Amino acid sequence: MESPSPLLPRGPLSEKVAEVLRERIISGELPPGGRLNERELAAEFEVSRIPLREALPLLEAEGFITTAPRRGAVVHTFTLRDAEEVFDLRMQLEPLAAACAARRVAAGADASPLLEALEYARSGTPGEESSGRNSDLHEQIVLLADHHLLRRMTSLMNGRVRWLFRLTPERDTQAMWREHEELVLAITSGQVALASALATAHVERGRSASLPGLAERLPKEPVARRRRR
Repeated sequence: MESPSPLLPRGPLSEKVAEVLRERIISGELPPGGRLNERELAAEFEVSRIPLREALPLLEAEGFITTAPRRGAVVHTFTLRDAEEVFDLRMQLEPLAAACAARRVAAGADASPLLEALEYARSGTPGEESSGRNSDLHEQIVLLADHHLLRRMTSLMNGRVRWLFRLTPERDTQAMWREHEELVLAITSGQVALASALATAHVERGRSASLPGLAERLPKEPVARRRRR
């Protein structure tokens, strides 16, 4: 059993390696199209290549990297199509999460963690720094919903959502925070239909505000790589 590296959080090594690499990709520290060098990363994290190789399928399943024979792992380039697909899934899943959360509150569930997440999100500075607080608030709604299959589905796309939030700092406005406040108020007062409707409106406003700017900054589709002869 390998000793934990001081650079990695506590927990199973493969999952923690994946967590660190995921954060570096979301932050841009690992750039799109960049190759992950197993030898260098193993030396940096002070681990063998085994946990690194076990972490790669986790990241690939979430869409953060692609792997290919003889090329290894390469950081995925976030595209306009990726952004559109994230919004499509959010439009389906977030209203359901809000409705389930409101229903549980109406049945007596404790909503204080969601209120704390709202206050924590409100205290952040608008811009790239607040993208994590924004996603934390949405994840707290899913936790309050206590819907096991929904949680599994959203856990697979949470990283992509956070990546999208970081790419759209212009969305971090006072109007967005008011949307969050209205949504949380509907959930914590147990208003199921209103919570669902507000979540739908919140995602649609985000789509309308974000896609035009993303269309100017992101490629529409992944760039096809030429095969070597």
